[in-house]
Amino acid sequence: MSTVLRRMVGLSLLGTLLLSGCTAPAENAEQPTPSTAGPTQPSSPNPSSSGSAIEPSATASSASPTQTDPEAELQQQAVALADSMSLSEQARSLVMAGVSADGASAAHIASLKKSGISNAFLRGRSQLSHSKISGSVRKLHEGLETNVPDGLPVWVATDQEGGFVRVLQGTGFTKLPTALEQGTWSKKKLRSNISTLGTELSEAGINVNLAPVADVVPQSLGTGNAPIGKFGRQYADNSADVASAILVVNQELRDAGVHPVVKHFPGLGRVSLNTDTHAQVTDTKIGAESTDLEPFKAAIEQDLAWIMISNAKYTQLDKDNDAPFSKKIITGLLREDLGYERLIISDDLCDAKQVSAVPVGQRAIKFVQAGGTMPLCVDENKSLTMASALAKQVAKDDKLAAQVREAATLILAEKLRENS
Repeated sequence: MSTVLRRMVGLSLLGTLLLSGCTAPAENAEQPTPSTAGPTQPSSPNPSSSGSAIEPSATASSASPTQTDPEAELQQQAVALADSMSLSEQARSLVMAGVSADGASAAHIASLKKSGISNAFLRGRSQLSHSKISGSVRKLHEGLETNVPDGLPVWVATDQEGGFVRVLQGTGFTKLPTALEQGTWSKKKLRSNISTLGTELSEAGINVNLAPVADVVPQSLGTGNAPIGKFGRQYADNSADVASAILVVNQELRDAGVHPVVKHFPGLGRVSLNTDTHAQVTDTKIGAESTDLEPFKAAIEQDLAWIMISNAKYTQLDKDNDAPFSKKIITGLLREDLGYERLIISDDLCDAKQVSAVPVGQRAIKFVQAGGTMPLCVDENKSLTMASALAKQVAKDDKLAAQVREAATLILAEKLRENS
């Protein structure tokens, strides 16, 4: 669907809703958590507003009265599915919970199921073979499938960038080098390698990859950038080459049946500290006109990937709030100014030091209030806290309830689209 048509659908959808009322390693070489920017050491390997029904008049003007608009029908179906869920179920369905990459226990899967969670993230590092990972992922799908209406897919995500950030390192998974090295490859070679990676993930039952990294690390900062540059997670030191590479990665992952997640908006390449291991990490460079936004703009135009929000604070964009809690950044810049309409996932909101001053449950609530879709929590127990906090808050906050319904509808629309 074209950007213009999607915007028409989104606006109509929003109107209907209103009326119905990746972890980077630490500076001391400790392993990072896989969601904000998380490579581990090589020696110890261990992610919106459019969702609502539209009236026939909002379909493309070229369609005849007897023709139907498939996207409009999909959106209507998503709204109907969302409305078949209780507010509590909608709220709980937003959370993506971390589970061990070596396999979640039966008890853990049961607790996620009981909590209404249907999205999981394989965290840490695993040396298990492809066949064993496939078996453990299958159990996740089977255990959580009843939390998704209409037989839609459970999402199982991981961090498979290359280099130090490869959650799955066992036999049967491609050993990709760092993105910095991948960025020197020809387009043909990059396509081939990412296509192989995507196929491996898809065949293992993994349908979301928290990659690629769209951050631009200036050459003058280089390895002094703790979350990205220190581990060579950037594709290049300039926006044009980063954009060129991530578009290839997005295309090949999507062709393989895996959702790519471009990260970390609005850019994590100019800070010196890592939000996983430090608080008050602040970027003073990136503004609304910064060239660091160009890779994200290219991905938005391509319309294949989701976008992950950085945990840092950006004083030129919002001097008061960290990015995951900033309506100015998520709703204002990303949604309204850049026109992005798909799913917005947070970086890890549970173990990251940057957000540790905010109570766990409030982190998920504040993220959704800012315009986010899916709060990611790498800690399995804290993810249950997040789901419960969201469910309790929507029962007494009509505005949040509308935002939760919109986010749940967007997720269901993505899942319907995946199945179409």
